[in-house]
Amino acid sequence: MTDQQMENLFYENEFFILRTARIATGRPITKSDDEWSVALSAFWEALKSHNSQKGTLQAYASVVIRHRLIDYARSVRTRERELLAEPAVFGGDMETETVGIQRAVERSLMQEVPDTVLADEIDELAELLKRYNINFFDLPKCCPKARKTRGVCLKASRFVCRIAELLNRLRRTLKLPAAEMETGVPIARKLLEQFRKYIITSVEIEAGDFPGLQGYFMGKGEEA
Repeated sequence: MTDQQMENLFYENEFFILRTARIATGRPITKSDDEWSVALSAFWEALKSHNSQKGTLQAYASVVIRHRLIDYARSVRTRERELLAEPAVFGGDMETETVGIQRAVERSLMQEVPDTVLADEIDELAELLKRYNINFFDLPKCCPKARKTRGVCLKASRFVCRIAELLNRLRRTLKLPAAEMETGVPIARKLLEQFRKYIITSVEIEAGDFPGLQGYFMGKGEEA
């Protein structure tokens, strides 16, 4: 096959490649996305290894593209977890301490919790938080830095965990029971609004089956 023929095939199948990538990722893909490069490379791979006796090129290519995009997505998630656990992430001065979830990763690694266990917990929690429109890997930007503020937020989360009615309401409405928390903790409405994502995450970690991630929240010096 000549270079011109190859170029023509890429041009003719451009829409097919984009559509296959969209189906595989569950979102629209453009040529500026990394997934486009992955899909294009996968199509090239399929083109070189396709056997016409085993079906059409597009049928074969769609399988290769989907598999390569799944591998790519997994590699991205793995890299994000590694970034959370990198030593540099845990640096900084004493006045702006590392946020809870990052410290949970560090603590778990130091205790030699199997990587697969921690990875499974992170994946499960990340999926759970999607219901609240919370991105797990955005949490470092949403967490209180000061120990005192973090302590108040943890008191608030544990207050919800102790009262089944409030916990059930949170999971049903996806909203913090602010009125009860203001009087029962107590905690200012301003803090509830500012650190909503952190508090909800704390609730789900403590109320759920996340022993590795619970390590930080139950750790010394973080008791609420």
